[in-house]
Amino acid sequence: MDWLAQALKPVESLNLEPLAWAFAAGFLAAFVWLWFWLKEDESPEPRRLIILAFVGGMLAIPLALVMQCSWLSGVLEYLNYSDTDCTKGVPAELSGNTSLLLLIGFAAIEEFVKYFAVLVLIFWRREYDEPADAMIYLITAALGFAAVENAFYLWNPFQTALLHGFTTANLRFLGPTLLHTLSSGIFGYFIAKAFLSGWLREEFDAILGFLAATVLHSLFNIFILRSEGHRIEPALLLLIVSGIFILFSFERIKHTIKKYYAKR
Repeated sequence: MDWLAQALKPVESLNLEPLAWAFAAGFLAAFVWLWFWLKEDESPEPRRLIILAFVGGMLAIPLALVMQCSWLSGVLEYLNYSDTDCTKGVPAELSGNTSLLLLIGFAAIEEFVKYFAVLVLIFWRREYDEPADAMIYLITAALGFAAVENAFYLWNPFQTALLHGFTTANLRFLGPTLLHTLSSGIFGYFIAKAFLSGWLREEFDAILGFLAATVLHSLFNIFILRSEGHRIEPALLLLIVSGIFILFSFERIKHTIKKYYAKR
């Protein structure tokens, strides 16, 4: 992945201006989507926990880097590559099946670390008391993760030119940033569905949610990779359908919890 190689490669000269623009644009995209999705929550979560979930998503980046680097190095070593240095990114000459395997692994790792951040920081707290909370906190953590990922990715475009940087930032706003939001939202939906069930159902639905999020994430990456960035319509259509599903999921979860409390 480009942002992985960008994050790990040595910095020879640090130009603060494009770095500042990259962080500003990367975080702005995340904040806009965060504002949008928080409006879906009828009983707003404590601001300190929203901030904690967002920061947790940011702090999940180093864990993702280590895991993805290990995954890439392991695959290259298995293929008997002489150079297994993960900081150089994915070799261009890899076969299609191997690249697909790497993409799925990268997607699974990112979905796991976002969930892990919320599991460690949020899910054990007494404020986590409604099904929709799972979706809100996972989406928030995903946007923290996406904000830092955006900043890494946008650093090079902003070093080229401001216009190039902002053009790339707009594409990431509608693409990867929204992807992280929706994949974690789907993950959260499966957890929310089992909120009022027993622990066994909760564990089972969490696994299903992880798989669904990984599939969505992987499909998006595959569409972008195979089109080589020239045709983004299939990837955008995938995000639109997923976004509609998440919006309806919020409404379904709200309706379910109202019926549950009405019977009590």
